[in-house]
Amino acid sequence: MRRVLQIIFIGTICWSTYIKYGDFKKASLFDVVKININVKNLELIDDLIKDIENLKGKNIFSIDKNKIKNKILKDVRIKDVTIKTQMPDTLIFNIDEVEPFVYVEYKGKIYISDESGKIYGYINESKKYNMPLFQIEDEEEIKKYIKIMKKISFKDEISQIYKIDNGIVVTTNIGLKIITDIDINKIKYEGARKLYDKLNNQSKKHIEYIDLRFEDYVIKRVEGDQK
Repeated sequence: MRRVLQIIFIGTICWSTYIKYGDFKKASLFDVVKININVKNLELIDDLIKDIENLKGKNIFSIDKNKIKNKILKDVRIKDVTIKTQMPDTLIFNIDEVEPFVYVEYKGKIYISDESGKIYGYINESKKYNMPLFQIEDEEEIKKYIKIMKKISFKDEISQIYKIDNGIVVTTNIGLKIITDIDINKIKYEGARKLYDKLNNQSKKHIEYIDLRFEDYVIKRVEGDQK
């Protein structure tokens, strides 16, 4: 009998504590008042920020952070997110965006693509970056042009890449235009750059392009220049 009474007594204490603690957790003291969002570019994910801000007023204990995190990660613009609770009324979101890599002109609009070739935003949704512009007719061309870029040591100087008949044109902000294709190796790009610099130092005659698609370098000067 004594054992039964002990169990009833302990159970009563636990239940009373649970009820009181449960009511305590539901108090307005724990309603979310502040939301701190740490992210590089608020403009790019402004619609996502609005959804996060809607958590204000909700009880901080009732918020399923894992559910919210998984929902945010479905956004192609987001690489990772961590959500922290700062008692009693603050949520902290640390958001890592997908890094912009190139602009893509496609069907009359200009988009932003990451390094994997995935389009995830429009140019007017973000601050301006010093990135190359790909002019494409098919989304698969993005990955092809990125593969070419990664073979070029002076990739920071690339301004534009686009397709022509039987080839691809890489233009740079120093005036060098390279005609290439997907199979050209890294060494040949290095040679083209050195050749361009050498010829420019020797003469002020303008080079229209250097074609890498043949065994040797094919150089075309602007019409009227002497070779």
